[in-house]
This record gives sequence, structure tokens and C-alpha cells, in this order.
Amino acid sequence: MRRTILGLLAALAVGASTTLVAAPAQAAPKPVTIKKISNKSIDWYGTALVKPNVKKIKKVTILKRAMTIKQGGKVLRKNRTAVKLKPGAYVVTTKITYKYKGKKRGAFAKQRLIIKQGRCATVQNLRTLKADPTFSPDIVGDSVATVSKKLRSAGEGDVYTPAEILAQLEALKVLMGDEMPEIVALLDEAIAELKALQAKGVTRLEDRMYEGCGKQDIDAYATFANGELLSAEDDSDLMGMSSVRAAVTALR
Repeated sequence: MRRTILGLLAALAVGASTTLVAAPAQAAPKPVTIKKISNKSIDWYGTALVKPNVKKIKKVTILKRAMTIKQGGKVLRKNRTAVKLKPGAYVVTTKITYKYKGKKRGAFAKQRLIIKQGRCATVQNLRTLKADPTFSPDIVGDSVATVSKKLRSAGEGDVYTPAEILAQLEALKVLMGDEMPEIVALLDEAIAELKALQAKGVTRLEDRMYEGCGKQDIDAYATFANGELLSAEDDSDLMGMSSVRAAVTALR
């Protein structure tokens, strides 16, 4: 019985000591934490937008965000809130000025940042594009998304209606008069093509350029009708471009 009582007392003592020991205090969170900027990948042309990656707790007011960008020991940008960078390796120093509990404070961090470039499109990639030059119901040309995937770039361009282009072509034709018959003939051909597209239900035309890079460095030009590829050319094809493309190029 004594052993049982002693064992009970010992257990109670251990329990009491466990209860009385205070739990270790958790470290207070930092008012501001500068997190690492993730490496980025871009299309085969263009730049990546880089901004400070900052996390703050409540009651913190950010007064200033500033980045200094270096490459090869040379300062490229200084005290910028955001910067566009081409492919390459950089050293980024981020400085944050903030106010917390009535006091002005600062934090900074330095990191290495890599901007990767996607593979450049080639002439062979351009040749894989499927076009429907007459907007025939029997042929389905590549979509804008498919062309972007094949050329590894979103490209950039303009959207317009056949009526808008027709009005500009007619005005240009009147302006030319009889002075440049070869241009007038080209305009007539483009007008005929546009009217034929209108008759087939085309209500939206899109003109996109895919800027080249790398050794071949091709620039690709594409025209879409209702989201379907009508034609695509690179720099070497400009002499054989469609009448619509040539007319639109002339208008620019």
C-alpha cells in the first residue's frame, strides 16, 4: 500500500511540475519580411516585370519600396519600385522603408535573380502553321492560341473589322488617283479579298507580329479572320504577302 501511495505522490509531483513549467515564448513576427523574388521565364522576346516581394504584419505602413539592379558589377537600375529585365543573371538589392509603432525603420535583402528566355522560333516552326487563305468551310486554319504555341510567343498586334479597313483602302485609292496605278491595282485586289471575306461571314480581323530572336532571327507576321489563320509570312516572304496584308502594311 505504501508503494502505491508513494507512486501516486510521485505521479502527482511530476504532473504538478509539468503544469508549473511555462511554455517557451514564441518569437514575435518581424514587422516586414522581404521575400525572395522567384526566377522568371519569358517568351522568346520581350522582358520580365520584377517588383519587390514584401510581406508585412498589421499596423505597418510601407513608406518606400526600392530596388537596385546590378549585372556584372554594373548598376543598371537604382531605387526603382519596378523594373523590366531582359533575359540574364542579375543581383537585386531590395530596400524597404516602413513605419511601425510610431518609428521609421528599414529592411533590406540581396539576392541573385535569373530571367530565362524561351527557345526561339525557327523558319521550320513557321512552316508548320496551317492557314486557310480563303476562309473556306472545308479548311480550318490554326487558332491564335495554336500559332502562339508553335511560334513560342504570344505576339502582339491589332484587331479591326473588314468595314474599317475597306473605308481606309477606298480613301487611299481616291488619294492615289491615277498617279500610282500599280498601288491602285494592289488596293483593288485587297478590297476584293476583303469583300469576299465579308460575304463569308468574317466580322473580325486580327493582325499580329511575332518578333524573332536567336541565330535565324525571323520576324513572323500573321493575319487571322474570326480567330482563324488566313496567312503567315516571315521577313523573306514579304514580297509574296497577301493583298490584304500588303494593304494593311501600306496603311501603317
